[in-house]
Amino acid sequence: MTTLDDASETAETGLGRHRDELRPAAVARLLQLRGAGKLTTAHVKLIADSLDVSVRQVWRWLAQAEETGSPEKPERSRFRITDEIIEVLADYQGNVKRAHEHLVRVARAAGENPIGLTTLHDAIARDLDPGFMAGLREGIPAARGFDPAFQRPAVARNQVWEGDHKQAPLVVAMPDKKLSKVWVTWFEDRGTSYVMGWAVTAGSAHRGSVLAAVRASVLREDPYGPAGGLPHLVRVDGGADFLSKTVRRAFGLLGVPVHRVRSARHKGGIERLNRTSMTRFFADLPRYTKAPLLDHRRRLGDQDPPLTFEAFVERLGEWVTEHNTKHVVKRTGVTPLEAWLADPTEIRPEPTPAELRAFMLESDHRPRKITSHGVEFAGRCYMPENGVGRIGVEVRVRWMPHHSHEIDLYTFRGERYLGRAFLSDEATEELRAKVLADRQEHSADLRRALQRSGERRRDRYLPATEPQLPVSATRMTKEEALAELAGTSRRAPAALRRRAEPYQPLTPVPAGWVRPGQATAPADPSSEDA
Repeated sequence: MTTLDDASETAETGLGRHRDELRPAAVARLLQLRGAGKLTTAHVKLIADSLDVSVRQVWRWLAQAEETGSPEKPERSRFRITDEIIEVLADYQGNVKRAHEHLVRVARAAGENPIGLTTLHDAIARDLDPGFMAGLREGIPAARGFDPAFQRPAVARNQVWEGDHKQAPLVVAMPDKKLSKVWVTWFEDRGTSYVMGWAVTAGSAHRGSVLAAVRASVLREDPYGPAGGLPHLVRVDGGADFLSKTVRRAFGLLGVPVHRVRSARHKGGIERLNRTSMTRFFADLPRYTKAPLLDHRRRLGDQDPPLTFEAFVERLGEWVTEHNTKHVVKRTGVTPLEAWLADPTEIRPEPTPAELRAFMLESDHRPRKITSHGVEFAGRCYMPENGVGRIGVEVRVRWMPHHSHEIDLYTFRGERYLGRAFLSDEATEELRAKVLADRQEHSADLRRALQRSGERRRDRYLPATEPQLPVSATRMTKEEALAELAGTSRRAPAALRRRAEPYQPLTPVPAGWVRPGQATAPADPSSEDA
């Protein structure tokens, strides 16, 4: 335990470290007194007692200040880093040893005494900052890692989301018994540290992983929620998946701007989640690839049976739920779920699942036709769920990235939605039953329409028991007959049986021909006399 005596002793002992900081102000005051003609030995002795130095030392400081014209402590003559030395360090990528060897060769060639390696190290430590040296060794991004950053102000829920990919440091067993790496894509709410949504991808992450995580983050209905809604800003790094055209269009249709940060440290929330998952989740799983080394080849637990892909996804979901509901965040003092529920900020309503899926579809805008085998796309045949009676119809195909088992169909003209289409060779029994049922219903509707048309065209007569003219079974009433004669009948008028004008042939009619309905020319009287 520190006592007052220890504190006073420390203060007295530490005065020497601050003497050089107090010296300029004290000497400047003495110079003012001397300039005014009021300087006395009492003033010098008072400053000497205050700084714990001798009176002679203070007089020496005053003489140096008058000689140099500055109350500051004169710097000692030492070796300094010049622009030429910086160029040598840059040529050797910050390697001080090689730069020193170069300087020694140059000095000896000029007939001068070379500097020592320790002297060069001391000069670099005084004149160059660590960030500059890191930049010479590894480049500007490494130098920026030594720059202090401002702390962002606190934000409300759904004000800012941060997203990232995280490669899980383990391998899982796939259904074909092969081992595969897995990637986790997730979004975190910056205000509450709530993990909004996540998606797991075997092999490598892609833009489809981002879209799946966005869907899980936005929706609030079961099995998602209670957190959700639309954010006001999404912060990501320069990954090609997050900045792909499909992802940017999806966020744009949702009205959410995407901000690209230049460094991972500018999205510290999601980076902290990545580090937390390493120590609190991944490190406890089998086949952890960062386990301690037993020798130069083997790691602890590298022979343990790996998790299956399904088991890994299940465990990750359990850990995310525990993180959101039980883990107390030091910054807020409560769990992410408690922080979310306590925030009164209004939640922007999210679109329906169908609308959200439509926002995330891609299209090549090429016309394709529905054939007897369905729709051909990417070398495979897809059976439309609503394709009965539509062979020959031109459609536009849209699909979810990296989800080749189903596509969405729209009419090429009019953009009318026709439903989904599924791989023919992977069609389920439900899809087969639906297509067959639609085919039967389509045939039944067509059969009824044809039967009604035949009934309307068939003439029906009343039965007769004695000789008489046939009587039509569809007699007109008195009112219908009067309306027909008056021309106000509701029935469509009958088609004209004759043309309003006689037929006119395109070629001239010979003079000897007689048209129907015209009298013949009189006979020649001379012929009668003959």
